[in-house]
Order: sequence, then C-alpha cells, then structure tokens
Amino acid sequence: LEQKYSNKIEDGPDAYQYEGKSNDRENKSWFNHISYALVAGFLILFATLSISSKSFKNIKSSNGLATTTVSDEITTDVITPSINSKPNFIFILADDLGYNSVGYNAHDLTAVTPFLTSLAKGGVVLSNYYAQEVCTPSRASLLTGRYPVSLGMQYEEILSDSMWGLNTSETLLPEVLRDMSAYKSYAIGKWNIGHYTPEMLPTARGFDHFIGYMNGENYYWSKKYPLEPQYTDFMYADSDCYSAYNSSDLGTYSTFLYRDKAVQAIAAHDFSANPLFMYLAVQAVHDPFDDLADEFSNGIPASYLEASMYSHILSTVKGRSRQQYAMALNLLDSSVQTVVEALAAKGQMQNTYVIFASDNGGCYQAGGRNGDLRGSKGSLFEGGLKVDSFIYSALLPDSARGSVYSGIMHVSDWFPTILELSGSSGFVPAEGFLLDGVSHASALQSSKSPCPRQYLLYNMYYKVNDESFDIYSNAPVAIRDSRYKLLHAYTNNTQAEWYSVSEVLDDDASLFSVTSCPQFQTLTGEYTKFLFDLQEDPNETNNLYLDKNYDAVKANLYLQLEQLQLRVKLDSAQSSAIASSSKAHDQWRKVGNYIMPWYSSEQSVSGQSSSFGTEGVPGYPGHCIPMDSVFG
Repeated sequence: LEQKYSNKIEDGPDAYQYEGKSNDRENKSWFNHISYALVAGFLILFATLSISSKSFKNIKSSNGLATTTVSDEITTDVITPSINSKPNFIFILADDLGYNSVGYNAHDLTAVTPFLTSLAKGGVVLSNYYAQEVCTPSRASLLTGRYPVSLGMQYEEILSDSMWGLNTSETLLPEVLRDMSAYKSYAIGKWNIGHYTPEMLPTARGFDHFIGYMNGENYYWSKKYPLEPQYTDFMYADSDCYSAYNSSDLGTYSTFLYRDKAVQAIAAHDFSANPLFMYLAVQAVHDPFDDLADEFSNGIPASYLEASMYSHILSTVKGRSRQQYAMALNLLDSSVQTVVEALAAKGQMQNTYVIFASDNGGCYQAGGRNGDLRGSKGSLFEGGLKVDSFIYSALLPDSARGSVYSGIMHVSDWFPTILELSGSSGFVPAEGFLLDGVSHASALQSSKSPCPRQYLLYNMYYKVNDESFDIYSNAPVAIRDSRYKLLHAYTNNTQAEWYSVSEVLDDDASLFSVTSCPQFQTLTGEYTKFLFDLQEDPNETNNLYLDKNYDAVKANLYLQLEQLQLRVKLDSAQSSAIASSSKAHDQWRKVGNYIMPWYSSEQSVSGQSSSFGTEGVPGYPGHCIPMDSVFG
C-alpha cells in the first residue's frame, strides 16, 4: 500500500399499496404539483442547454474533439444555496463498465468521457477498487456493506420469476441514512436484488422513491425484458404504492430518461429539510444495444451524439459491439454532466459527494474490455471485478483533490464510508449482521491515514444451495492482501482470457450477447490453483502457486479464508427448488404484461407476515395512486 497518493493528477474539476407501513405523505395541493412540474421542466431545459458556459470549459483536444475541463467554478453554485448540515450523495453505478473505460487512463475510449474524466481528475481516483463479478452480488454488497457470501447472494443473478432475493432482515444504507440523519433517498434505474414480494422493492427498504426495472437487463427504449420480450419491466414506487409505469416518456432512451428523472427529483427536493441520497443505477453500458422496433435494430442512432464524437468512435474504436459500448458511454458522460449541473442550479455542489463506479468488469461478448487485465465479467480474475471508480466533492481537502488513492477498496466499503462522510458513523449492526466493509473516509482525505483494508475476499462459492461446491476441489474462490492474490478458478474458458481493445469477436455483428458473461460459464475447463504477485504482475500472467518460496504467503491467505468461512451462517438464497414460479406470469398478464411482485410476503425469505395479499395475487387497490411523484 505504499504511496497511496502517488501519481498526482492535475486538477480538472395502476398501483399496489404498502399496507401496515406508516403513511407520512403530506396532502399536497394541485398547486404544489404544478409548481414541481414547472420547476423540474425549467431545470431540465436549463441543465441541458445553458449550464456548460458557467462551470465547464470546452476546449479542443489534439484529435479535434471538444473536451470538458472542470474548473473551480463547479463548486460555485448557480443560486444561493440552502445548505443542510449533512452532505448530499449522488452514487452513479454504471452497468458492465469495464476497467480502463473512463478516460483518465490512455486507451481507445480516452476521448469518449470528457466530463467523467474531468470530474475524476478534480476528485480522488480509486486505482485499486473492486466490485463483484456480476450484477446481483455487487448491488447487494453495495447496499448492505457485507460480502455476498455473508448475505447468501454469492452465486447467480436475479431473473424475472426468481423467488429469492436479498433477505429482508438485512439493513440497507438508505434505511440507516434515514433513521440516523433524516436523509431522503431516491433509487433510479436497475434494482436486481429481488422483487418477487413487495417487501423486497426499494421503497420497502429505505428509499422514498424509485423508478426503474427489476431485472439484470432491459431494452433501452421499449423497457421490455429481453429474455421475455412480451413483458415490460418498468415501475414507479414510493413508500405507499408501487405501480406499472406507462407514462408518455416510457419509450425514451433509458440513459436520457434516468437523467431527466434525476433532474426532476433534484428540482423537487427540499434540501433545507432533508439531505439527499440518490442511487443512480444506470443501464449503460450493458447490452443489448438494439431494441425490438426496426428504428433501433442497428443500435444507438448517430443523431444522439455530436457529429465529431460519432465520427471519432467509428474511426478509432474497433468492432461493432465495442462502438455501441463507446456510444452508450459517451451518452452516459453527458447525462452525468446534466445531473451535476442540476445540483449546481439548486446550489448544492459545495455540499455534495459524487461517487462513480461500475458494478462489475466488462463483458467481452458485449463490447467490454478490461485494459490489460485478465478475465471478463463473471470470473474471479482481475478483469471480472477490478473497475473504474472515483469520488468528487468540494468537501474533500485540497490536498486530496486531484490525487490517486491506491488503497484496496471493495464495493462493500461504500456503506461505512458514506456513513462516516455523512456524520452518521454511530451505526451499530445487529448481532449476526456484522459489516464486512470498512470506512475509507479518512484515507480518502489524507495521505497520512493508512488504508483500513488488509484483506479482500473476491468471492467464494460456498454454501450454495443445490450445488456441490467445495472451495478446495471445484469451487472458484479468491482472496488477496496488499500484494498477493490466492485464486482457485477454471482455466480454458472464454472468461479467463485476455481481450485486447483491438480484438474483434467472430460474432461481433450481434448487439445482444444473450448470456452476458454469467458466473456459471466460468465453471468449465481445468480447475487450477494460482498465486499472483499483483504488485509485479497485475495482469496475472505468472502463477507462483508451486513456488515454495511463497508457502508462507499461501498459508496466511488460506488462514484468512478459513476464518471467513466460520463467519458464514447463511446458505445462499438461490435454490433451484424455488427458482421460479409460473404464478408470476399469471399475475403479470393480469396487470398489462408488466413484471411486478406476485408472491405473498408471508412466504418470503424473511419469514415475516404481512397483508400484501394471497400467493400469486398481491393487493391492487385502485385508489392508491402516487399523485405526488417527483418523477412526473
């Protein structure tokens, strides 16, 4: 962990009701509804058309493209702010964004992310940041501060009719922020940690408002579920109701839709009353890049991008799927800029942390590459979990802004880190629910503070229902310390290889990879034990496992694994015995072919009872309509 702050970067810059829950909704007048709509509309227009001139300087790079430089004026708010004593948080979680995709490192996409690059250079870049290898475990870990194996979420992903999810006994980050510091929280975009019972929806777990989709993938325009395109996967929910979303903007390209909904929420939020936590879990850059309608059969229209950027991508990025990936990333970049400028328009940038990360490594089948790292999404090689991440805020000390933090950080660490940064660090987990995450708040702000993490468990396929996994004979497992990584994994499969940005796959014409690099595809080939010196060999080319000079290193890492195994009390939530339910489809057809909760919470994983309806038929009170939606 030497020189955590090495390589100083130059500064740049129809509805269901939640019965049994308290109803604290205020009776708002129609005047307030109209006022919110007008303010939201103004801010969207303002942020989209006119804000760049104030906080950002557009200059021409050597390739002729406009690049955005974040000046010190980004912290100079447009209006006189109503500053809460607690900071705001915008957590932007990209989907399947591979390592080395954001332009603060030199690669084929350097020019594609001008705003994200400038934001990162004005904050702290996390050069040793790890997520999980696929979506569901990563998101569960982020919101709980616990390893997936501690949650029973270590293997497989939530599908449309999966009857499992994150145990409702777990405490989520927005719940703690609400209870300890009166935060109001918004979830926008992808959920993917359980939805078969209403108890598992975001707004039953601490979020005040949610708009987005339940599954691991979605079509960007139609919002249809790609594996079952007869169903739409998109809903709105608040603390009282959840509803199929069918407003006129449903067909908007999702990155733009989430951008607009974020701006609307920021416009409507009363910052003087409650600090804001926004979980902006965007769809980009996950495939499919096409959609069901003919007009989108070739993916993202050229008209969505600046002409010079579109031309640049076609001329410098190799392969059709990689080009679509780059286009989706560029649209995400400009959308993040709009969201940040909406915060400035409300006078909040001086009091906000903007955090950016990916949920897992890039998928080689969908245009994703992970620099020179070995492996792809789904694997426990570095390319499956090591991803781009940074934190930006005017609240960071000047000495930290523009630096690189090389301390080892895991996705579970955001939970305690955000709590400490928010001043909510008095949280004590319930017995049996200890955090695996550690707070990096001090280390991110001062090079004199040591990295708090000594070991990182990548994952271990242990106690998985209906699978005969043993981590010493057939199950993937990986752990590292500050230098060395112990890994048991399969070789000779496509997700254990290296993929160059110049490499074009044989099936590159397809804009939908279908499988999208799942964990189970890594369970083929030869089961092999590895030891890598990541300091000297970050790309995992030299296996030291049989070298007796490293026996002590291996013994220590095995000891850490054994101690972690003793802490695991919970079998995985996934089980083929309850993997899916035909009653889900019966219920979805009754509500206009929308994917919605369908199962009584009396039989949910929490074992708790409630009055959400009988099995397969949740209550559907027509009077419960979210009239005060901040999302329009």
